[in-house]
Amino acid sequence: MRIAIVDDRAEDRKELCALLDRYCSQRRLAAKYDCFYSAEALLRASVRYPIVFLDIYMGGMTGMEAARRLREADPDCRLIFFTTSLAHAVESYTVHASYYLTKPVEYERLCQGMDEACRGLARDARQVVVRSGGVAVRVLLSHILYLDCCSEHPLLHLEDRVLKLEDRAAEVLRELTEDERFLCCNRNTAVNLDWVDRALESDFLLKNGQTVPIRQRGRAAVKKSFLQYSLRELQRRDTP
Repeated sequence: MRIAIVDDRAEDRKELCALLDRYCSQRRLAAKYDCFYSAEALLRASVRYPIVFLDIYMGGMTGMEAARRLREADPDCRLIFFTTSLAHAVESYTVHASYYLTKPVEYERLCQGMDEACRGLARDARQVVVRSGGVAVRVLLSHILYLDCCSEHPLLHLEDRVLKLEDRAAEVLRELTEDERFLCCNRNTAVNLDWVDRALESDFLLKNGQTVPIRQRGRAAVKKSFLQYSLRELQRRDTP
């Protein structure tokens, strides 16, 4: 997830980045920040940012004017103002801002603003940190097909490779299954339901052609969980 930070004060940009680092670490989100010293510099950038933090009082174009231009170019952009005064709080509704923060930014208020702005975005940025080959590896949950804990070392199957993990299987299983996408379909296996094409007699067929076994005891309940998840996803995608 890429986040733009627009403020003409370097100290305020640095402080906000530190707060965002704390937030993303706690929420297990992968994020990259691009900092701009002016609204004009942001508007010259060719990148569309899902979240933009805007100071209002800057030399040159104000943050409010920049917000209007951003809203015209990208109706889906989440705008968060962080500024020294509440004077423009009501006006922020005219550009459909997600949140309005005052400086110095309090961490709890930042969390509220980010939670609001990240609805629908955080899912794509969630990650897990595992150890493989003696180093810590950050993996986006959306890139994981399934976790196989049948062997001595858990195997994390990704789109393009398989990681042999040095972590305890139970810990990785617990962390993955905290996300609704992952279902324990076997005693030692958790599958990412976003990667399941359909349920066969005794296996899940994945979208890349691989199969993941479904346990015999409770097989009907596992398949039902998959169907219920699929229906929820269809409803979520159809909701504006």
